[in-house]
Amino acid sequence: MLVCNPKKTFKMKLRYYLLAAALTLQAAAVSAYGEYRVGVGVAVSAPVAPFGDTLFTLYGNLGGIAVQKRAQLVAENIVLLRNDLLFDPDSLVVLDAGEEHLVAYRGMALVGLTAQQAAAMGVSCRELVQEYRDVIAAAVTAAHAESTWLTVVKRLALALLVVAAAYFGIKYLNLSHRKLVVLLRRHKLKPVKALKYLMDNNKQIAIGLIVLRVVKYFLVVVVVYVCALILFRLFPATRWLSDTLIGYITAPLKKIFSAVWDYLPNVFYIAIIVVLFRLIARALRIIANKVGTGSLAIKGFQPEWAAPTYGILRVMVVAFALIFIFPFLPNSDSDIFRGVSVFLGLLLSLGSTSIISNIISGLVITYMNPFKEGDRIKMGEHVGDVVEKTALVTRLRTSKNELITIPNSIIMTAQTVNYSNSARDYGLILHVQVAMGYEVPWRRVHELLIEAGAKTEYVLQEPKPFVLQTALDDFYVQYQINVYTAEACKMLNIYSSLYANVQDIFHREGVEMVMPHIASVRDASKVSMPEEYIRPGQERTPPFRVTVEK
Repeated sequence: MLVCNPKKTFKMKLRYYLLAAALTLQAAAVSAYGEYRVGVGVAVSAPVAPFGDTLFTLYGNLGGIAVQKRAQLVAENIVLLRNDLLFDPDSLVVLDAGEEHLVAYRGMALVGLTAQQAAAMGVSCRELVQEYRDVIAAAVTAAHAESTWLTVVKRLALALLVVAAAYFGIKYLNLSHRKLVVLLRRHKLKPVKALKYLMDNNKQIAIGLIVLRVVKYFLVVVVVYVCALILFRLFPATRWLSDTLIGYITAPLKKIFSAVWDYLPNVFYIAIIVVLFRLIARALRIIANKVGTGSLAIKGFQPEWAAPTYGILRVMVVAFALIFIFPFLPNSDSDIFRGVSVFLGLLLSLGSTSIISNIISGLVITYMNPFKEGDRIKMGEHVGDVVEKTALVTRLRTSKNELITIPNSIIMTAQTVNYSNSARDYGLILHVQVAMGYEVPWRRVHELLIEAGAKTEYVLQEPKPFVLQTALDDFYVQYQINVYTAEACKMLNIYSSLYANVQDIFHREGVEMVMPHIASVRDASKVSMPEEYIRPGQERTPPFRVTVEK
C-alpha cells in the first residue's frame, strides 16, 4: 500500500478536485460555444518539464486556470511520484470521466484532457492520454533509477575522473607552454621569412610569446568549460546548468547556421554573377593582349592603349558586378549598412580629390600618348628617360641615375619635350655653338664643322650635318653645327663627342679657337679679315702703331 505524508496527500487530493472542476467547466464552455479554439487566452501552450526536459505540452486554458498553471500543477504531481520510493508504473492508469480523460495514480489525478483539446491536436483523447501516461511512467522510472545509491556512487566516481582530467589537462598545457616559450627564446623555432621586412627577429619572438599565452588561456578555458558541462550533466539537480552552458554555444551556432542556410540562395546568385563577370573580364583581357601584341588591329586604336583601356574596362566590370551583388548582401537594406556606405563614400570623396585628379590626368596622358616608357623627355627643368607610367605618377631617370617622380596632374599643366619621338620619326637635331674670329674664312669653318659632325658617333649620315651662322658679334662670328641622330637616349655622349671632334679638327688645321676679345695682347694695326677679302690700300699701316716691348 502506498505510504505518503498526510499533508502531501491532502494537497494532492485538493489539486485533483480543482483539476476535475476545471475540466467540467471547460466541457461546459465548449458545449456552449460549439467548438474549442486553440489560441484563445493569454497563452495557448505550456511545456510540462518536471525534471528539466519537456515531457509533453499542454494546450489551451481550462476555465479560469491558465495553461501555465495547469502545466505547473502537472509537473508538481509528477515530482511527487518521483519522491515516492514505492512507485509502481503499473499503478498509472487512464480513466474516463465523461467528456474528459484522466491519468491517475492510485486515486490521484495527474493530468486531464477533453475530447475537444485532443481534437485540436489531431488525435483522439484516449490515445493522447495513453501517450501521456506512458511518458510519465518512463520519466518517473528513469528518475528513480538515477537516484539509487549505486548510480550516485558512479556519478561521484565519474565526477572525480572529470576533475582529475581537468587538473592534468591544465597541468600539461602549462608544461607545454613553458617548453614552447623556451624553444622560442632560444631561437630553435625559425622566424618567419615573409615577415623579416616588417619586423626583426626579436619583435617576432615577442609577438610569438603573446600568441602562445593567448592560446594557452584559450585552451584552459575550453578544458574548464567542457569539464563543467560534464560535471553538471552527471547530476539531475544541476543539469539545467549544463543545458544553460550548452545553450550559450548552441544558440549562437543555431542562429548562424540558420542565417547561413537562409542565405544560401543569395550565395548562388552572387556566385553566378561573379562567374559571369569573370568570363567577361577574361574575354576583355584576351582581346587586350591581342591588340597589344598587334595580332588584332583596330582602326585608329594604338597598341599602347590596350593595357590602360583594359584596366578601365576591368574597373567598370567590377563596379557593375558590385552593383548587381549589392542587393544580395546580408542586411544590405538596413539603415546601418546604408549609413556606413554613405560615410565611406563621403570619406572617399573628401580624401581622394588629388588622387582622382592624378588618375584622370593619367588617363588623358595615356590617350594623348605624349611619351611612353623608355623615351627621353624633358619635363620642365628635368630631362630623363621614362622608366614607369602609372595611373598616379610618372617616373624619370636622369643621366645621373636620379629617379624623379612627377604627379600626372603636374604633367598635364607642364610643357613636355619628347626627344625620342622626334628621333624615331625624322631624326633629332642636336647642335653646338662655335665662335670664330673674322680672320677665319667662314667657308673653311663650315667645312671643318661638318667634318667634325660627320665623324661623331651615333650621328646620321643622311640627312647630312649642316652649319648655321647665328650672329655677327663685335669680335667674332657665331656658328652652329647641327647633326641628326636616332639615338635620343645618347644625347650627352653625342654632345661630348661632337665637342671633342671640333677641337681635334680645328687644332689639326691650325685654326686658333681663342676669341679676339679675350686675347691678352693683340696687334690692332693689322686688319682682321681673310687675305682674299683685303682690297688694295687696306694693307697699309695705320697712322699709329702699337709696339709691345719685351
